[in-house]
Amino acid sequence: MADWLTILLWIGAGLWTLLMMQGLLNWLLIPNIAKRPIREPKRWPRISFVVPARDEALGIERAVTSFCTQDYPDYEVIVVDDRSTDDTPNILARLQKTHSNLRVVQGQEPAPGWFGKPNALFAGQKHITGDWVLMVDADTRYASDTLKRGVAYALETDAGMCVVRSQLASGGFPEAVLMSAVNFFFFVATPLYLVSRTKSTLFSTGSPAFNLMRKDAFDACGGFECLKDEVLDDVAMGYWIKSKGFKIATAYAGDLVYVRMYTSAAETVQGFTKNTFPTIRNFPWLLPLFFVVGAILGVLPYVGLGIGLFNGIWSTPALLSLGMMHAIFAGQAIRFAEPWYITFTNPIREIGWWYIFARSFIVYRRKGVVWRNRSYAA
Repeated sequence: MADWLTILLWIGAGLWTLLMMQGLLNWLLIPNIAKRPIREPKRWPRISFVVPARDEALGIERAVTSFCTQDYPDYEVIVVDDRSTDDTPNILARLQKTHSNLRVVQGQEPAPGWFGKPNALFAGQKHITGDWVLMVDADTRYASDTLKRGVAYALETDAGMCVVRSQLASGGFPEAVLMSAVNFFFFVATPLYLVSRTKSTLFSTGSPAFNLMRKDAFDACGGFECLKDEVLDDVAMGYWIKSKGFKIATAYAGDLVYVRMYTSAAETVQGFTKNTFPTIRNFPWLLPLFFVVGAILGVLPYVGLGIGLFNGIWSTPALLSLGMMHAIFAGQAIRFAEPWYITFTNPIREIGWWYIFARSFIVYRRKGVVWRNRSYAA
């Protein structure tokens, strides 16, 4: 086996070792609020949900019903109908008759320089009456004690923002394989345990399923106006709040929160095409780095093992990489109720994400992005 290949295989084995250690640190140091006892405060603060909704007829009824039926003493749910063209307005009108804590706000087309979702959030901001603001997507469903557990944890940690990350549900082989990379990124590849342990904005995060902000921290950032041209609005909110000197507490949702971001493999590709380029547009060197590291981690160990066996030897670094890789994804599948086969689909996952990254740079830079029947310039 060539010396250069052996060196790359050992680099891959070292990276997989670091990833396993980081995943274990996240597992050990970030609490699961589903399993924590609830500490009752002297007074539960009033919470204002703000939920942007555009063409969400498929799941809006279950989502909003779960928000409006929380086991929590004082809260309101503000849903902004962002000029939906499907049955979303009719569903919301029906729900408003049933739930007295639900307020439906009619959104307007975004002004130049604004993206649609931040614009909808800003429309809802005008109706907030709570001590805390909960920013949550309309494809999310909560168990009845989710809000109480999240608020209790935020109060306990004296955080300006509490981010509760949830695992992501999927359906069908292609979608499950692609989405498993997102769970891997947030729960293994990202050092989430450092978010609450350092003041650096480099370690910031957010969650589309549960971004809970204390009102003074929210106001210090200028409210949702600070997100007007952000695609990854939840992560950007974490950055802005941390940049103002407030602490971010992080936790796992366990089985309290259900999120299915996209409803098909095609929509998954389209959605992450929208997200990828804006995420790293200021760091273009990350694109080739992504391809190189992805090849070393996800493809080369199989190649090294095959070449070694062809030459009648077992490649130690390839075996180490494959062992840790499969152990990490097996643990992820068990913990986050993912299909068992994501344990063995790393090359397919890598190739799928290479396609998404390349497509994002080509499509977004040339044509801008199209999402929910709106077009935005690059």
